[in-house]
Amino acid sequence: MLTGIDRLNYEKEAVAPYVGGIGWRTVFNAIWPIAGWIATIAAYQTGRIPLWGAFILSMVLLQALYMPVHESVHKTVSGGRSSLAWADKLIGSVAGWLMLVSFRDHTITHLIHHTHANDEYDPDVLNSKGRPIDLVIRSIIGLVLYPLGPIIAAVPAVGRMVPKAIAGRLQLSAKLRGPEAVTAARRAATSHLAVLIIGTVIGFADLVWLVWYVPVWMGRIWLSFVFGWLPHHPHGEVGRYRDTRVFTFPASTLLIRGHDHHLLHHMFPRVPHYSLKRLWADMGPHLIEQGARIEGRAARQHGLTPGTAATPATQ
Repeated sequence: MLTGIDRLNYEKEAVAPYVGGIGWRTVFNAIWPIAGWIATIAAYQTGRIPLWGAFILSMVLLQALYMPVHESVHKTVSGGRSSLAWADKLIGSVAGWLMLVSFRDHTITHLIHHTHANDEYDPDVLNSKGRPIDLVIRSIIGLVLYPLGPIIAAVPAVGRMVPKAIAGRLQLSAKLRGPEAVTAARRAATSHLAVLIIGTVIGFADLVWLVWYVPVWMGRIWLSFVFGWLPHHPHGEVGRYRDTRVFTFPASTLLIRGHDHHLLHHMFPRVPHYSLKRLWADMGPHLIEQGARIEGRAARQHGLTPGTAATPATQ
């Protein structure tokens, strides 16, 4: 088993072929959901599909925008080139805004999550720890409260109507994320609220609410499950090889877009999501030797008891 500088050198060399390229695939992954969503709106407006069909299509298409947002946070669009940093920001901001996310807020929050995965400072734990039904409940609460955020900020008395338990969680989330993230999120929420109000007033309530706002929140239930809950469950360990896991099952790479190998993403966040499975094929035995969490089909393929490995690593 490799240790110390030998381990670091091996991992650096293994990852090198997968980092630094321009993320054209991520650019495409931002374009096709937006184009599909615009086409869905056009089809609904011209009567070619019913509202329920537009709702379902919008839910699927808009949740797909999270991957470009996530990749932009880690600068895999630009390949880490400072001259192309605008591309990360542009794709992350446009895709994020459409799915009701402030790119600045998400960048700050997500990087805190990477630094403090599963510990007391991890803001993601608030939203992703618990039972799957908890994720559904939290998303529904978010759907109701999100447009009220700017109103509560402007009229604090409205905030007193929020149940104390929920208000407490919101305050803790704000504390973990920090004032810059909270301010960025509030600005984005204000712009979203403006679109909802204006769209409703001018006669497009069906579009802004049922072909955009609600489908986004329904899609975020799935996102919170496959990107928050599933890779980190039960959120009980910390450490380079244990704070998340490789957890595969039939079609998992397609469904979770490479993050069934989420452990590799936490270890090497500059590797694009579509390269994680190939990286696992290259260095899976090394991770097993280091005591990484390997579960599901991946564990069975290597003759492991799920959640364990041959030799625990010294962190």
